[in-house]
Amino acid sequence: MFRLWLVIGFLATVFYVYSIVNVSLAQRLGMRGLPKAAWIAVVVIFPFIGAALWYSVGRGGLRSGRVIAPDDDPEFLATLGNNSKSDDNGADG
Repeated sequence: MFRLWLVIGFLATVFYVYSIVNVSLAQRLGMRGLPKAAWIAVVVIFPFIGAALWYSVGRGGLRSGRVIAPDDDPEFLATLGNNSKSDDNGADG
């Protein structure tokens, strides 16, 4: 039973430290609700509740930091049409 509590305590500590690091490294635009300093304070003062709130409310979600592939980016696709026309005109002339 002692080993179980030791493992649970270790995992809780890892989760706590990971949450603090995650809040610290998050970009300001990817946060919701509170400023970065307030989120750090919430996670430090209320370790498990604060971390749960950060992951459920504070993070901007998966889409905020996601990199869009070039074929999914409308701006990139619009530039392809312009570049291909200029390449065709240059090759003919």
